[in-house]
Amino acid sequence: MNPPVSWWWAAVAGLVTVSALPFVGQSMRADARPRCRWDGRVIDTLFRVRVHDTTGGDSGFCDVGCARSWVSRHPSSERTIHVTDEDSGEMLDAEHAFFVRSSIVTNPITGNRWHVFRDRDRADQHARESRGRLMLGADHPFPSLVELP
Repeated sequence: MNPPVSWWWAAVAGLVTVSALPFVGQSMRADARPRCRWDGRVIDTLFRVRVHDTTGGDSGFCDVGCARSWVSRHPSSERTIHVTDEDSGEMLDAEHAFFVRSSIVTNPITGNRWHVFRDRDRADQHARESRGRLMLGADHPFPSLVELP
């Protein structure tokens, strides 16, 4: 016994509708804000990280934790990483930044606790005030950028 013709039309209409949902959702969002390459979250300018890879161009991330995860899964011999100083909001090379891992969470979704400072005294102050630790040498979030002792 063959199903009625109307059943076929309903099935085709259902498949077309389900196939179109991602495109409709994308157009409805119409959000031009930059998003994290790792998890798709909107990038907060105070904690943004930019990775320039010679093979893949620029990638933006919402925090140091997301950038670390992406970098660890995308090895490259040549890359530059720029992070944002929390005090000034300016980007600086991660090689010259001071990182503190503290009890203060910057992103409740990702659980990021990395804080970035241009000045070592300010980083030490933040570490003392937040029961954190200045991360140097092998503890640097991007150890490939720094020389290990």
